[in-house]
Amino acid sequence: MDRGADESLDSLLDRLASGQPAPGGGAAAALAGAAAAALVAMVCRVTARHVPSESLIVSAVERADRLRSRLATLMREDIEAYQGLLDSRRAPSELRASREQAALQRATVVPLDIARAAASVLELCASVVDIVRLSTVGDLAVAIALSSAVVEASTLTARINLRDISDRQFAETTVQELEALARSVAGRHGVTRRVNARTGLEHLV
Repeated sequence: MDRGADESLDSLLDRLASGQPAPGGGAAAALAGAAAAALVAMVCRVTARHVPSESLIVSAVERADRLRSRLATLMREDIEAYQGLLDSRRAPSELRASREQAALQRATVVPLDIARAAASVLELCASVVDIVRLSTVGDLAVAIALSSAVVEASTLTARINLRDISDRQFAETTVQELEALARSVAGRHGVTRRVNARTGLEHLV
């Protein structure tokens, strides 16, 4: 169900709103994650124009661009994974169980990958929050909020799909990683405090 990388935002939103089962929450989370990564890239590019010698900012731009591309790809992969799950449930009865289990694992791995990428966006925000140009800190704060929400949303999606997976080893390993990702989001509050300190908001909250 991949319509290519050039699908317009309006078209994607129309599909999300259409009443069809895919795209769904996973794709929406990946889209939000890609937007967060794009914001980080923008913030770093603005900063780099004023402080071109800051090597951390230059490398952050490259990393943000890679994460944005990765999350855009995962958005399409999530659509395909969920469509594959729907298709598996229409397979001949003698093949249905095995195909559904394989599709469920795929539909769990993709949101897990989305959560991993979003956690990397959050980590990138933390690495640059103290050096980006002050005028862009508000945009970085939005990226922090978005990427945190994407981790939470994607781990929720993965956990829901895990309920019906019969492979206990796969389930246990996945749960361990989901818990680690949840802990990474807990670190968001420290980054937000640093944003507040730079903008003077700590006196208002």
